[in-house]
Amino acid sequence: MKTQQKLVVSEHMNSYPKFFNQLRLLVIVTAMLLTGCLDDNLSVVSEINEEFSGIKKIEVDGGFLEVEYIGESGMQDVSMDAVLRSNSDKRYEIIYNVDGETLKIEVKTSKGISGNLKGEGTILLKGPRNILLDLESGSGSLSVQNVVSTETNMTVASGSIFAKNISATNIFLSSSSGLVKAEDLTGKLNAVVSSGKMEFSGIDGNIDADGSSGELKFNGINGVVNATISSGKIEMNNVRFLGKTHLTSGQLFATNSGLGAETSLKVSSGSIYIQTLSNLSNFNFNITTGSGIARVGSQQASGSLIINNGASNTIRGEVSSGKIEIEN
Repeated sequence: MKTQQKLVVSEHMNSYPKFFNQLRLLVIVTAMLLTGCLDDNLSVVSEINEEFSGIKKIEVDGGFLEVEYIGESGMQDVSMDAVLRSNSDKRYEIIYNVDGETLKIEVKTSKGISGNLKGEGTILLKGPRNILLDLESGSGSLSVQNVVSTETNMTVASGSIFAKNISATNIFLSSSSGLVKAEDLTGKLNAVVSSGKMEFSGIDGNIDADGSSGELKFNGINGVVNATISSGKIEMNNVRFLGKTHLTSGQLFATNSGLGAETSLKVSSGSIYIQTLSNLSNFNFNITTGSGIARVGSQQASGSLIINNGASNTIRGEVSSGKIEIEN
């Protein structure tokens, strides 16, 4: 009986290599079917060269593509030059249609195909300067130049935004994690960043900027800047008026920037330093501190700093753990 048991065990052991080889072959074949034998070589799967007339608004969902709009003086029609390259001709597609006076463009992703999928490309739009834009992107980039409008919207997930020479009643820029850069803008600007970096220069108008974690930079702003960030850094230079500036954990560093009726400063854990061109005697100051320090000009205190200059406007501040410094 013992000899027969050893023989049976030995036969099973001899069958293991064959079984594992079959299993390995099955896994390889399955993987090849799932990926469709995709390689890294990209080829053109969609190419569009079109012109559209009577367009007043453009809506784009660009996905991973680079999307750019350039306004040109005297141009009436909208031209689109788009190219999409991929290692699969079945997964991605650029679709577009005209709905009334709105041109709608979208990168469509088909389901049921997986594997080592890759894609890249651009959507270049040129048209009149006077146009409404509502542009979105996932991991791609958005760029807009030379536009006059009542509203311009640009939103990305992990991509980047570049806006230049835009004049609009309302401008909205939003990024989850990426770079937002704007210059030479006129109008009310609303900017939101979750974790990323924003740079603004040459802005004629008020700015509301909110961030969770990241870095905000303002240079040459002719208006009121309201900036709130949970953790990060805010840099300002040549800002006409500081508005509401609140930091949970971080730093504000402002130079050559003015104080005004809307200036309100708050830091939970961090520091605020302001070098202002404003005359400090034109304002009252009411700053409360926990374990922090407040300094205005030559006056300094811990606990509270109250300065009554008999002015019509009072600069209010609050620091829990950190410091607020304001000087000329």
